[in-house]
Amino acid sequence: MDIGWYLRRLRRMSVAEIAWRMRTAAIQQAWRFVTPGGPAVGAIAWTSAKLPALDSVDTAAQQRLLAAAEAILAGKWDVFGRNFDTAPRDPDWHRDVRTGIRSDPEQYCFAVPYRDPKQVGTVKYVWEPSRLHHVTLLAAAYRLSGAARFAEHAAAHLQSWWRANPPLKGIHWLSGIEIGMRLIAFVWARRLLADWPGVEALFERNPGFLLQLHQHERWLAVLHSRGSSANNHLIAEAAGLFIAASAFSGTPQQSRWANLAAGILEQEAITQTFADGLNRELAFGYHGYFLGLLLLALAEGEAAGRPLSDDFRRVVTRMADALAANLTPDLQAPRQGDGDDAVALMADAPETGPWAPLLELAAALLGPCDWWPKASGRFVLANVVGPLAPHRQRDDLRMARRPNSFKEAGVTFLRTADDAISVRVDHGPHGFLATAAHGHADALGFELAIGGRPVLVDPGTYCYQGEPEWRHYFRSTVAHNTLEIAAADQAVQAGPFLWSTQPTSWVESQSGIDAGDQAELTVAHDGYRRLEAKATHFRRFALDRRAQALTITDRIEAAAPVPVRLAFHLHPEVQAVLAGHRAELRWLGGAAVIDLPEQLSWALHRGEEQPPLGWFSPAFGEKIPAGALIGSGEMSAGESLETRLANGAAEAPRAAVGVKEFPA
Repeated sequence: MDIGWYLRRLRRMSVAEIAWRMRTAAIQQAWRFVTPGGPAVGAIAWTSAKLPALDSVDTAAQQRLLAAAEAILAGKWDVFGRNFDTAPRDPDWHRDVRTGIRSDPEQYCFAVPYRDPKQVGTVKYVWEPSRLHHVTLLAAAYRLSGAARFAEHAAAHLQSWWRANPPLKGIHWLSGIEIGMRLIAFVWARRLLADWPGVEALFERNPGFLLQLHQHERWLAVLHSRGSSANNHLIAEAAGLFIAASAFSGTPQQSRWANLAAGILEQEAITQTFADGLNRELAFGYHGYFLGLLLLALAEGEAAGRPLSDDFRRVVTRMADALAANLTPDLQAPRQGDGDDAVALMADAPETGPWAPLLELAAALLGPCDWWPKASGRFVLANVVGPLAPHRQRDDLRMARRPNSFKEAGVTFLRTADDAISVRVDHGPHGFLATAAHGHADALGFELAIGGRPVLVDPGTYCYQGEPEWRHYFRSTVAHNTLEIAAADQAVQAGPFLWSTQPTSWVESQSGIDAGDQAELTVAHDGYRRLEAKATHFRRFALDRRAQALTITDRIEAAAPVPVRLAFHLHPEVQAVLAGHRAELRWLGGAAVIDLPEQLSWALHRGEEQPPLGWFSPAFGEKIPAGALIGSGEMSAGESLETRLANGAAEAPRAAVGVKEFPA
């Protein structure tokens, strides 16, 4: 990063945070001269109860897990669209699978230039394999099948990682969230390999592991995130420390560290969650990741006799209900904000996806509401975590029906009871803390599904580091279903995880959100008041449930006319035909028509690179072309742009001229 980034980042910190960071830097320098140590063999004991057999796991889930484990043995493990070769018993943990660049494993960790792609590659691609998800997957396959080859390969990779990454050496000792994630992997590998004859020699009777355990825990106890960095990273750090210090016990220090982590989890669960249950990052992928971490901590506390409080359980329950309310009936999730496909623990095959196993785990630990969508199978995750802490029946009030309004988070659904049409509107805060690190410039944006199929979508995230022009695009206003004014984003991007301005959004009026033939929501934001025209954007959504038609009216208040672009992004499987100001949309099993504002000049874009426009990221590290309807023109104060979308085929034949078509 250049000096400007550091200055902008410094401005987002409090005096107390600056003082803490100076203390942290001093500790990091002091540790350079300390020889790391660990507890003696016999001091640490594994205290967790034995898991039951996995007989109740769905046959299809079993087959997927075993196939994924066999693929790992054959060297196939996907890391954001690239392959990490897992076949060797001693893989290269320091090579970036995206660029091929290898960082120096002997370098003192806090001296590693992890932001320099020429020296380390793209750091997220280096870190991801060392979360050891493939190891827990192998251990789960061993638990399911009893096949020793899975246990032996998992053990070989753990031993390889410990040898290749001595404490405080190399890039893998630099990030607290990565250290927390590895502690979770260590614990669950030990638990899932409990019946393997070599498990005690691999873990609690292994001086090498005890050194790693102690140094991972010590790092987090001393250097955990604070201030403007205390987002989901802090939760992962605290969850990892709590889980490890609870499962591996026996010393007063382990008990102190477990208590420290429990206190952080109790506080941060409240601090980082809105009262309506959504995570304050306002990036839905992180809502799932955050919830998964808290569920693992909840279960570990019960299993270790260190139960977290009832208040903690209530927060986690609200989060689970919010998750269920935001999923479609077939368990597709919103794509608001950043998402990097992170999961707290991988026990099911990656192709399963995160949402069904997570929802089933929440049901096992907390109990589901009657209105929750139903998971389609019995997954490994719930069957290994659930027995640690089966849910208790409580008197706490749960929502009797699926909520449509999350007032604090600024999310409102306009939808029919059967989800024939569903519109999720974003009118909340820009993000969490001073940096809003995982927020996008998407105020008043929306996602629309018809019959459970995504039609108008949030294009997603694609990348964090390594490709700044693509990071900028996927966070930009024009990459979302909203109105761009004066060729500027609603908020100013100051770095890949930093914004120097943040818009404020609010609700002007609403009616019929939960019932009736008509639902109306009017919202606004002030992100463009920083411009010379001092523009404010107002947007009205009106859903006719009986007609299954949505009308969107955009207007502005501004001191002068301003250039605008109005964007509607299509799912890649949606075919589009644009004729003048009408777009006909078709997909397998459905169709819709959009009548677009005639004041704007409309074009259909797909897969353009200079500048980027018309892209969709189905997973982190992947992008594919997708249609984007973009209307360009000028607006003045008081002028309105009306867009109408109707479910079903076109009411009139499209014109034979002025037609532009992109197939899926």
